[in-house]
Amino acid sequence: MGGSAHGADIESLKNISKELVDIRHQIENLHNKINDEKELYKDQFRSYSNQKSDLDVKISRADLNIKDLERELARLTEINKEQNRDYDEIVPVIKESIALLRARVSTSLPFMKSQRLDALADIEHRLDTNMISPNKAANQLWAFVEDELVLGRSSGIYNDTLDIDGKKELVKVLRVGKIALFYKTANDQYGVIKRQDESWVQEKIKAEESIAKLDNLFDSFNKNIRNGFFELPNFLPRN
Repeated sequence: MGGSAHGADIESLKNISKELVDIRHQIENLHNKINDEKELYKDQFRSYSNQKSDLDVKISRADLNIKDLERELARLTEINKEQNRDYDEIVPVIKESIALLRARVSTSLPFMKSQRLDALADIEHRLDTNMISPNKAANQLWAFVEDELVLGRSSGIYNDTLDIDGKKELVKVLRVGKIALFYKTANDQYGVIKRQDESWVQEKIKAEESIAKLDNLFDSFNKNIRNGFFELPNFLPRN
């Protein structure tokens, strides 16, 4: 009886010892896990700290860039104010010049008049819609004036559409500066558009002597003979 009790006590101690060993293993595992978690936390903390440092640097740089942009914006705003002042001063002058040129073209030799007026309208439209700056508009307007001056001191032969006997007809026209326009129809009829009083009149030319002069003139220009002496029919108004 006593031996049986003693054996039970020993078995109980063994079980307790085994449980203690298991508990110790569990404690060690938990301890190791806690240490791993601590290391992981430390690594994450270091990573977050590094990221924060990087972000702090980027924020500092962004602040500097913002200050630079604010200074540049202030500079451009001031420049824009100057340009607007120039715009307010230049645009009315350009618009007035366009109006004067339009009036002059409207009363000048009716040579490609619609194209010349369209060129002025195009400059004005692009200026009004801010497609070009006032300075560029002024440059284009000056180029137009130069073209008009060239028309006044040169002569040339072209194809144009004129109203002949109430019908639109494609004819050869020979421009003499900006003072007269001779034309030749497809059936070899000649005419002239000339200044009379305050308007332009169109007349047919039937005199044989005048037709001979124009035959020579048109033939020479067609052959690109521009130098030499050319005799023209008298198209100046009579007193």
